[in-house]
Amino acid sequence: MTTVVTAPAETSSRMAIRASYASLGLAFVGFLFYGLGNILASPNSSTYPDRLSWVLQCAGPLLAAIAVTLHIDHLSYRISRSAVVLIIAGAFMQSAAVAPYMFKPVLFLQSGWFDWYYAVWGSSMITLGLGLAAVAIHKEKQIERGLAQVTDVGATDPADITVHASFLSLISASVGLILNGLGTLQQIGSPAATREAWVLQVLGMVLVAAGIIAHITRLGDHIGKGSVAFGIIGSIVLAVSCLPYAVDPHTFTSSTWGQAYWNVWGTGAVCGAIAIGLVILRKRSIEAESATS
Repeated sequence: MTTVVTAPAETSSRMAIRASYASLGLAFVGFLFYGLGNILASPNSSTYPDRLSWVLQCAGPLLAAIAVTLHIDHLSYRISRSAVVLIIAGAFMQSAAVAPYMFKPVLFLQSGWFDWYYAVWGSSMITLGLGLAAVAIHKEKQIERGLAQVTDVGATDPADITVHASFLSLISASVGLILNGLGTLQQIGSPAATREAWVLQVLGMVLVAAGIIAHITRLGDHIGKGSVAFGIIGSIVLAVSCLPYAVDPHTFTSSTWGQAYWNVWGTGAVCGAIAIGLVILRKRSIEAESATS
C-alpha cells in the first residue's frame, strides 16, 4: 500500500525565500543582460547585431546558470540533482549558442554558424524541458515512497523536500519547452522554417505560461503576486514574438518584423528580470518583518 506524506499546513502566506541574495542577484542580472542584448540587436536585424549585443546575450544565460549553481545544494534535495544538472546544462547551452558571434559577429551571416545557433538553442530548450520533467518524476517518487524519501536525502522534515508544484504545472511547462526546442531545431538549414516550426515555438511558450498559471496560488503566496504576474507576462510575450511567423513564415525575411522579434523577445526576458527583482524585494521585506517580530 502506498503511503502518502501530507506536508504540514503553512502558518503564514509570507514564507521564507531560501535562495541567497547572490543567487537571486545573478539571476536578475542574467535575465536583464539577455533581454537588453536582444533589444540592442534589433537595429541591425537585417545584417548582424553588434558585439555588445552578443556579449550580453552570452553573459545572460551564463549568469543564470551560475545562479542556479550557487543554490545547488538546496535545489538538489528539493527537486533532485538530475533536474538541477539538466537545468544548469540548458542555461550553459543557451550561452554557448551565441558565443561564436560574441568573438566574430559577422559569423551570424554564415549558414553553418546559423545552423549552430538553432541546433544548440533548440537542444537547450529541450534540455530545460527534460529538467522540469525530472522534477515531476522526483515528485512522483516522493509521493510513492513517503518518508523513505526523507531518509534518502538526510533531511528530517518531509515538507522541506516536497515538490509543491502540481504535475499539471510541471508537465505543462516541460512539454512547452520541449515543443519550443523541437520547433527551433526545424530551422536548421532553413531559418525561415515552416509554419509548423513557428507554431510549435508559439505553443511551447504558451504552455510554459499555462504551467505558471496552474501554480499561481502557491507561487503568489511564496514569491508574491507581482513576481508571478511578470513571469506570466514574460512567457506570453516570448510566445507573441514568434506569432507573425506562425501566421505567415514569409515574414521572416522582413526587416521590420525582424526588429520586432528581437525587441519583443528582449522585452519578455526583461519581464523575467523584473519578476526576480520583485522576489529580491519580497525576501528583504520578509526578513525585515522576521527581525522585528
